[in-house]
Amino acid sequence: MSDYIVEKIENGIATIRYPDNSWAEIVLTADMTEAQLDQEAWKYKPKVGLAPGFVSAGSTRTASPMPEPIVEEEPVLPEWLQNRIDAYGDVSAQVEYITENGIEAWQTHVAQIKAQYPKE
Repeated sequence: MSDYIVEKIENGIATIRYPDNSWAEIVLTADMTEAQLDQEAWKYKPKVGLAPGFVSAGSTRTASPMPEPIVEEEPVLPEWLQNRIDAYGDVSAQVEYITENGIEAWQTHVAQIKAQYPKE
């Protein structure tokens, strides 16, 4: 929230002043609501921040873009491993299999998958 005072309205433009004595001019419209005026005033409210130690008035700096982030590619899995992962299913599917069929049946199932997709 930021308080403001409408100082004047001239030619459909409201001059508003904030508590820190900064001001803004807002174009008014006939169908504008109070909420819309408040929203416009909010856009221009005084900004507050803290300057880092390396910034001082009068200092000369050089603008430059941030370096592009390094995007690591996902490793390509061997086909046999990807096939096994797909056949096993996610963890919840494996737990469901064990719950419904027992651990021995699951171990047999895993062995069948490994036989079907051997390491190369």
